Amino acid sequence: MSRLRRLASRLIIVAFLISQPASAQVEGAAAVHSGFHPLLDGVDALAGRLTLIREAKHSLDLQYYIWHRDKSGRMVLSALLDAAERGVRVRLLLDDMNLANDRDLFRELDRHPLIEVRLFNPLKYDGTGISKLARAVELMANFSDKNKRMHNKMLLSDGSFAIVGGRNIGDEYFDLKEGESFRDLDMYTEGPIGAVLTKTFEGYWNSPVSVSFYQEGTEKRQRELNAEDWRQLRKDIGFTHDQVSEGLPASFNRLQGRADLRSKLIWASGEAMADSPGILKNDKKGVEDQLKNWPEPKRTLLVESAYFIPTSALLKQFQNFMSRSVQIHVLTNSMHSNDVLLAHAGYMGKREDILRMGIHLFEWRHNKGDSGNQKTGNPYGSQAGLHSKTFVIDDEYVFVGSLNLDGRSIHINTENGLMIHSRELAGQVSEFINAGMSDETSWKLSLSCEKSPCDEDDKKVVWQGRKEGQVLSIHDEPDEGFWLRTVAKVLSFMPAKNSL
Repeated sequence: MSRLRRLASRLIIVAFLISQPASAQVEGAAAVHSGFHPLLDGVDALAGRLTLIREAKHSLDLQYYIWHRDKSGRMVLSALLDAAERGVRVRLLLDDMNLANDRDLFRELDRHPLIEVRLFNPLKYDGTGISKLARAVELMANFSDKNKRMHNKMLLSDGSFAIVGGRNIGDEYFDLKEGESFRDLDMYTEGPIGAVLTKTFEGYWNSPVSVSFYQEGTEKRQRELNAEDWRQLRKDIGFTHDQVSEGLPASFNRLQGRADLRSKLIWASGEAMADSPGILKNDKKGVEDQLKNWPEPKRTLLVESAYFIPTSALLKQFQNFMSRSVQIHVLTNSMHSNDVLLAHAGYMGKREDILRMGIHLFEWRHNKGDSGNQKTGNPYGSQAGLHSKTFVIDDEYVFVGSLNLDGRSIHINTENGLMIHSRELAGQVSEFINAGMSDETSWKLSLSCEKSPCDEDDKKVVWQGRKEGQVLSIHDEPDEGFWLRTVAKVLSFMPAKNSL
């Protein structure tokens, strides 16, 4: 590896754990406190988004990687339509990779005079009919460019009130999909940090890779719909209020308005961070160059990452921390809870090295039971998979965002998040992570000999946890069969793990 590549790797690793404001930061914003409140519960996270939309007076800016055409997706779109009907300007920036079949839906929404939809780094073809094959061919032919995606997740109301975090828009992110919902985490924020988020969004919105449905030289935008036309269109695409509100849980109305969110705020110094969209062309600095002034861990580093596939350089950084007696605890998905087998395979290939370093490693179960936390009406343990991306440094600094600790987040996708200095907030997020590491909700991993004595290299992974009151020790991927284990093991030897 050249000196330049080694230097770049070090910068990338520093970015994950020691951070300062994004380049879009407004001068002086760091000195002024903003308000923060973690949204630990999926139902509250959806209600919070709808609250910001319904109380918006001037503008709504949204940026998402995935937007499903399901109950929650329809609810949020219905609320956005309501906002546009009362005169609020709506801008919706979506990554195109997962849009495919729903392009026509968003093209129809784009016809509204106050709604504009743009696609980030779009493919030429959508995912319908024969174009589905053409889309796959286009992706393979231009893989280097089209593999670079916008993984950011943010909703910003009136330039001052925002939700940033790990959740996309879809039922599985808001505990509305029984047996398939994700454990996830967002942060509600308001105050001066909104100016930074606004400027960051403007950078993405005006980027050459953010493309409108109607470009110069093609069909012009049609914005002559009257109120009756729009009501009929809402009905045709299934956005009447009756259609989107059926079957919601009784707990859905827990949040009555933004005042309820404000009553829970913790005021602290915090920084908005985001990769520049120009990172796709390698002509702009990324998060790793923007955020370098936050303290390194001195005592503890508590991590929760849906996909944990640390690069070699990141492992070296962890080793450096541990040489200074820093205790590192990591919670990630088990094979059974992971929604991407290829990602789990990449993690499997590094798991024994992680354990040999002395990192305390936990894997979330595909668990529909109670984790033992009774603070919400929707226990953490009810989620099937883990999707959150957060870490806490020394019980004092907390990050929440879209950033997984894997090569794809570091090298390929654009990401965003919030870094906050608050012991109280760090305590709340630490409690959330520690509840996830409970022996009732996760497996604790270690290395052990099947027969004693044995060499260190002969030790194998053991999963330990508690089930129905009994302590279990398992010597292979829990809750999975032979064939899936075998496929994952074969995939774990692939050479491109740092790009997953």
